[in-house]
Amino acid sequence: MMRLHFNENPYGLSPDIMSAALEEARELDLQFYPDQEAPELRRALAEYAGVSEDQLMISNGSDDMIQLLFLAHMHEVERVVIPVPTFGMYRVLGEIMGLEIVEIPLTEDFELDVAGLSRAIDQAPSVVVICHPNNPTGNYFSAADIDSICATDARLIAVDEAYYEFGGCSMVDATSRDPRVVVIRTLSKAFGVAALRIGYLVGHPDKVAEIDSVRQPFNLSAVSQAMACTVVQNADIQLETVDELLRGREMMRRDLEGIPGLTTLSSEANFFLVRVDQGTFGMDAGRIAAELKERGILIRHFPNLPEFLRVTVGLPEQSAALQDALNDLRRQVD
Repeated sequence: MMRLHFNENPYGLSPDIMSAALEEARELDLQFYPDQEAPELRRALAEYAGVSEDQLMISNGSDDMIQLLFLAHMHEVERVVIPVPTFGMYRVLGEIMGLEIVEIPLTEDFELDVAGLSRAIDQAPSVVVICHPNNPTGNYFSAADIDSICATDARLIAVDEAYYEFGGCSMVDATSRDPRVVVIRTLSKAFGVAALRIGYLVGHPDKVAEIDSVRQPFNLSAVSQAMACTVVQNADIQLETVDELLRGREMMRRDLEGIPGLTTLSSEANFFLVRVDQGTFGMDAGRIAAELKERGILIRHFPNLPEFLRVTVGLPEQSAALQDALNDLRRQVD
């Protein structure tokens, strides 16, 4: 199956970095528990993020970090406020924690409804989660709008920067000014090591210590720690694939724009939305996704975005295969 649905980096690790990472893993004594503080990886990530080590903690993927955020604040918050559409795990994990989920729709232009979010925050003690750039819409929200959310009485403002490397805009500096602001990142996207399950959080040292207090010991395997450390220490080499993906994104958008009935939206991530005009293309977005799956191509269709498809940026040959499949589907309904 062609994986254009999970926003992974199709280039993976460079052969040299993979070899070095595997060599580090071979040196491990697997009969012993891993260091629960992951000091070498923590040091490497702190250097990469430009923060001190006491401003950073590591989790078993960013989903785990989101759950830790909710768990650490259960005694002081009642609800999770999220702009939608966005990453679905915020709702899932909030519900698991027994928190009320309040969803505030984005505007027609996929911008924040600041007034709606502020009202929801004012009604009860809240955690706010903002995906930046947003998944699945691919856009950054305006700095002024985010500042307005930070000016509310929210108990915690979590900014999910899973796709930071593709757009370069970050709220990390805000974590030093406001202890309520934390930034969540991952190695699953630009770094190309989703299988290692490494997420990390940047925040004020006191906030980091508070969240870290509810983390289970030994939450990261020794293998993941060792291999991820090698990857992060070679970030300058590994992240060269980001430039390839950004070029590939614009190439895919251009190719799909040439198909009648499809319009692509600009994006600051390694994916983009495609709007489907059913009347022109000949079938709706949901059917397109299903038909492509039958042909071995996986893309995403969301019920709350019925006219859209989300496409992960793939390799050039994957882009060509997707274009050919879509053209073939359209010919079938002519």
